[in-house]
Amino acid sequence: MNFIYVLSGWLFLVLGLAISIALHELGHLLPAKKFGVKVTKYMVGFGPTVFSRKRGETEYGIKLIPLGGYIQMVGMVPPLEKNVKQTFWRKLTNSVTQSEEPSVEDDARAFYRLKPWQKLVVMFGGPFANLLIAVVLSLALFSGFGGYDRNNVVHQVVSCVPSDSNPNCDQAGEPSPAALAGIQSGDKIVSFAGTSINRWSDIDPLLPKYVGKSETLIVDRQGVQVPLEITIGELTSAGKTRPFVGVYLESQKYQQSPSQALGNLGGMLATTGQMIVQLPIQAVNAVAEIVPGAPRSAEGAISIIGLGQYSGDVASNSAISFEDKILSQLAMILSLNVALFVFNMLPLVPLDGGHIAGGIYEAFKRGIWRIRGKKLEKPVATAMMMPVAYIVASLMFVLTIILVLRDIINPVHL
Repeated sequence: MNFIYVLSGWLFLVLGLAISIALHELGHLLPAKKFGVKVTKYMVGFGPTVFSRKRGETEYGIKLIPLGGYIQMVGMVPPLEKNVKQTFWRKLTNSVTQSEEPSVEDDARAFYRLKPWQKLVVMFGGPFANLLIAVVLSLALFSGFGGYDRNNVVHQVVSCVPSDSNPNCDQAGEPSPAALAGIQSGDKIVSFAGTSINRWSDIDPLLPKYVGKSETLIVDRQGVQVPLEITIGELTSAGKTRPFVGVYLESQKYQQSPSQALGNLGGMLATTGQMIVQLPIQAVNAVAEIVPGAPRSAEGAISIIGLGQYSGDVASNSAISFEDKILSQLAMILSLNVALFVFNMLPLVPLDGGHIAGGIYEAFKRGIWRIRGKKLEKPVATAMMMPVAYIVASLMFVLTIILVLRDIINPVHL
């Protein structure tokens, strides 16, 4: 039975990912066809084709490995000029773009023939679809069903200030601020430094300015309000220092307003962006974590294998209600779409952001030529960036292998 639950978690992840990818590619397909570009293929997945059917000039299909997708547009990059000096870079570009040139009859419907603003619409359509999915899921999860947040009821007091040598307070150590203040399990935090507290998110933003200072914290203990003096401490973990109180609070489901839900989404976008920028560092850290039992950061990048393991853990956990299992899986799909949006917006070919950057550059260049009273007859030679595309794709492949190996050998579990 446990195997069935784990399998259901994996299937939910794969189905959610496949739908997200299908909608991403649809975001490219619809405007491309609207602008008259000839689209020969619309594929969800990579590898051998499992199913396909041709409608009109486009072949629609599903491939075996549901970890990506693509549409194939005629003339994705403009052909390079022939009668120019053949530098090393140009020869390298020719070697990887010679198959890109459209036939004579298809040239008028090539992607590179579009106006710059049309190219931007086509290329942004994919990431926009992922962003739209993320917005819908954010509103549904946080404003509709509600999300879990720590309330103001103390579930457990941490006895010490955790350290690398004593992370779980198994040994005697420096008492935590909560332990020194006399906070007890079951206490309800009513106020801190004169500010009323209803949930942890009310007190968390206040803590940094009170580090090292003694302040009054009032708790409700069995119906009696008890004032306590507490000095907020600090905890350093994974190279980051943050305020530390030393309590575990109970969780409670809260419904958020649409503005709060979208604010949460904005925070997710920013956090994901920071994580992606730090991918080279995370790749180095991941190599060090490819050891069974090695300490792992729960905040780092994770592969599709790691996501599947997490999804299976959630589905097989008997302590989680069926509704919360579904909501957790949907939250994971939300995170996936946030990652797909942010990652694809990086200004690097072959990512959508690279082509968007090319479209912006072309619009800027045409504007300069227009000011000078001239007309730019030829599209910008984005083909010159194709060798970079292959380099980026190779680096992405290496990173994927590292993360997959790490998640297989040293997995993170719920």
